Amino acid sequence: MNTFKRLGDIISSNINSLLDRAENPEKMVDFSIRKLEDSRNEIKATIASKKAQKDNLQRKVIEERENMARWAERAHLAVQKGRDDMAREAIAARQELEKRIKTDEESLKSFDGAINSLETTLLKTDEKLKEMKAKSSELKARARCASERIKAHREIEKSSDSEWLRKIEELNYRIEKLECEADISSPSPEKETTFEEMERDEAIEEELRRIKNA
Repeated sequence: MNTFKRLGDIISSNINSLLDRAENPEKMVDFSIRKLEDSRNEIKATIASKKAQKDNLQRKVIEERENMARWAERAHLAVQKGRDDMAREAIAARQELEKRIKTDEESLKSFDGAINSLETTLLKTDEKLKEMKAKSSELKARARCASERIKAHREIEKSSDSEWLRKIEELNYRIEKLECEADISSPSPEKETTFEEMERDEAIEEELRRIKNA
């Protein structure tokens, strides 16, 4: 009975409401699917067992009816033969069988009710199972899409980082190149000193020539 109670809870539940409360909706749906499949198998086994019991009982009722008719014939025969004592025994046996048949027929009705109820539950279980599987497929598809989006986003970020590093390296290269060009165009301190000395020496020689020519 616990199985059917749990099954009733799952069947009557709202999937979207369950998913909203679940920490891991996909796992919750997969768990519910397994429970429904187990319950479905149990229901089918119970239906098969009930039908087998009903068939056996139906055969028993047929035999009881045949025996009841036979005891009725015996009662008539006993009366014809003047054996009222045997007629009474036959009538008692027929009446006992009649009571059994009524009880068994009530049991057959109970079997019919139980089987109909189980078959209705089986239909609802199949419908809920179909709904759960569709929801599971939807969740897994959404999970795959989300995974693909995350992967694509990471690739974009990776690509952007690579582009940014390339631009930084290019800028560093240009700066180093400009620094090298600046070094080449600027005279070294030693050369600057040599030119200053040459200019000073030339001024001295020029002054010396003016003095000599005076």
